[in-house]
Amino acid sequence: MFSFTCQASGRLKDHHAIPFKIQKSEDHALLKQVDEGPHFYSQLHYHPEFQITAIVKGEGIFYAGNGMTSFTEKDVFIIGTNVPHLFKCSQEYYTHDSPGVKGISLFFDELSFGKSFFEIKEMDSLKHLLLASYKVVKISGASNEMIFNQIVETPLLQNTQLVITFLEILALAHDAEKTYLNGDNYNISLSTNEGGRLNKVLDYTFKHFREVISIPQIAKIAYLSRSQFSAFFKRHTGKSYIRFLNELRIENACILLKNKSATIEQVCYEVGFQNVSNFIRQFKKIKGSTPSQYRKSMTTL
Repeated sequence: MFSFTCQASGRLKDHHAIPFKIQKSEDHALLKQVDEGPHFYSQLHYHPEFQITAIVKGEGIFYAGNGMTSFTEKDVFIIGTNVPHLFKCSQEYYTHDSPGVKGISLFFDELSFGKSFFEIKEMDSLKHLLLASYKVVKISGASNEMIFNQIVETPLLQNTQLVITFLEILALAHDAEKTYLNGDNYNISLSTNEGGRLNKVLDYTFKHFREVISIPQIAKIAYLSRSQFSAFFKRHTGKSYIRFLNELRIENACILLKNKSATIEQVCYEVGFQNVSNFIRQFKKIKGSTPSQYRKSMTTL
């Protein structure tokens, strides 16, 4: 057995700390959730249910486990049980004239269809997909649009048709091209107190990454000494704070590089780097290509 819980249609409650509580029902195996508003819920949280999410509208940074990537319309993610995650929208979504967001998610657990459903031989491939979801899956390739379209249909489906479509989504996801946000050795857990402290650090960083942030400065946000903070952050993210900050800036640069009118230099300073050469060096280190090469690859998709 591998584990999680049963749900019905509803919305996640707006908590400001982890863990997250999901509304439950004894009458339905799946929770279908439609999130619409000026921006997505951006506090780090986790829950024992698996989550499949399609981004219908909106863009920003998706952080899960200890990895991150930019998200935009038509992206599909599969998030494993108890993996801390958040969707942080781009800056314009936190203004009065936000373009608005929409996401559709399915929540389910191992027991949703009975104790042995995912244990039968015919479910082997789907079970392996779910077991790998602790690494957090981003669907890519030709199957992405088909999976996205099926998820978008789920709010209108009920009963048998909903279950059939759900299984089709899992089957397509198993065969689809995938990228993972976390490595095979990802194994980070958080207590509620640790999660609350990390939440403060992440929230501050997401809001101020364009500014100069020193280790002593961010350590104060966590109410820790410099050495305590460095150890705390490395223990709960698997990386140094500077590495995390650079990754966050680069992922935001990827969003801005889609705007062809912005120069590489403008993007560099907009995301918080102090000189272009360091920006290009960090971009290549994290993305495996220069900003110019990345922008060119986006035009060929």
